[in-house]
Amino acid sequence: MFRVMALDLWRDRPALILTFVLPSVVFLIFSAVFAGATGLDVKLKVAVADAARTPTAERLTKALLANTDLRVERVSPETLAGVQAAVRSGHDDAGILVRADPAAPGTPLVIFADPSRAIAAPLTEARTRETLQKSTPDVLLTRTLRDLDPAIGPLTEDQQDNVAFAVDDAAKNPAKAITTAPLFARQQVVGAKQGGANIAYYAGAVTILFALFAATHGALTLVDERRSGIADRILAGRAGIGPVVTGKLLFLMAQAAAQAALIFATAQIVYGVPVTSHAGLWLVTTAATSLAAAGLTLGLVALCRTREQAQMLSTFVILILAAVGGSMVPRFLMPPWLQTVGWWTPHAWVIDAYQGLLWRDEGAGFLYKPWIVLTLIGAAGFLVAQAAARRIRA
Repeated sequence: MFRVMALDLWRDRPALILTFVLPSVVFLIFSAVFAGATGLDVKLKVAVADAARTPTAERLTKALLANTDLRVERVSPETLAGVQAAVRSGHDDAGILVRADPAAPGTPLVIFADPSRAIAAPLTEARTRETLQKSTPDVLLTRTLRDLDPAIGPLTEDQQDNVAFAVDDAAKNPAKAITTAPLFARQQVVGAKQGGANIAYYAGAVTILFALFAATHGALTLVDERRSGIADRILAGRAGIGPVVTGKLLFLMAQAAAQAALIFATAQIVYGVPVTSHAGLWLVTTAATSLAAAGLTLGLVALCRTREQAQMLSTFVILILAAVGGSMVPRFLMPPWLQTVGWWTPHAWVIDAYQGLLWRDEGAGFLYKPWIVLTLIGAAGFLVAQAAARRIRA
């Protein structure tokens, strides 16, 4: 039996590759995805606006734009509303508003973040503080001395001369570490129930993930029908196999839609996600998601000759798409190149669509792009399945 099974695997070259080559490929992809999630190598996209328009504020802004640990870009217009809009739309992970001169009393810097990206605010603050220490240490020294003034009293003339010398020296030697009172204030750009953003995110992530897994089970009947000879008898009929593939697509879409309804009903009942108030757009989004899941799995399975190949390939593709697309780790924690690759997966579009709809109250003007992409994915998979089902025999 050992010899029979070994020969069977050896002769099935696609299954052999899927068994021994793809695990290493999966390891490489997952290590790239999860290595960036530690926070050490995360390069956040940050919107910055200089509303103070002072020389010191400009120094800080230029230093932030040159910081290689962040991907900083100026917003236009450079106002509070501009920063909030950039973060609220999801275009940027966080925002920094320089609302006053960094040497001024109080908290001249405001960090904006979406609650769905909770780590973005503290990480942006840490990177900005490092930039301050390197680019404007004189400002930090000035703030420290001012904060100590109530405790030590007025400085003598000689002490003031020494302070002026120290401030000038700090400006020329940015490597000196200086502590100061809090510089930052934090604000959330979306005033909603805490945690709602994360719930909307993972509701979409789980919906597309399990829609694909469930659709794979139904799509495998294509292979079973070829092996049993049913497909040959259907092909000999008047209608051919086209209606069979279409019927499977419709069933898998209905199954995925029912799954999504249960997931989002749970999200609304338990966490208060406002699904019913967006029912119309939610239905269109769910229909596009269901079509993408059903079409993609049918296309993958139809290309395989054996059930073993289909099971292995579909599992591999679903896991990779889930990892890269954000179902396992939020995409903003991934390396920039992986974030770009993620837009080639249905997961990224599904998550973005549901979160935009249920968290940021986006309308059809935002959702039409995910609808188009998901529909094209489903249609392409369906056409591949139709062509492969007519061509391949058991």
